Amino acid sequence: MKIKLDAGAKMPTRGHRYDAGLDLYSPVSTWLHPGQHIAIDTGVHVEIPEGFVGFITSKSGLMAKGITSRGTIDCGYTGSIKAVLYNHGSEGYQIKAGDKITQLVVLPC
Repeated sequence: MKIKLDAGAKMPTRGHRYDAGLDLYSPVSTWLHPGQHIAIDTGVHVEIPEGFVGFITSKSGLMAKGITSRGTIDCGYTGSIKAVLYNHGSEGYQIKAGDKITQLVVLPC
């Protein structure tokens, strides 16, 4: 899979060799208040191969704090991945530049 990065973006990584998802990182610092949702442009462009689909899905550690994310990336889309984060919790959450904010899982379609 081809990956292109905008200035300031961080290459997606797997935390462990056999992880299903690639971690995506925030290039900016911001706050996510209770009940709020925000879109963070990760600056990552991926070329999902034909016959596959990319799913943006929540990190389990963030889900435990009430922070969720979800999205679909079809093959053919080459724009920057924007992670939409929702705060379902009762407390604000600080996102720092370089934090893992969501993950990309690519599956056959």
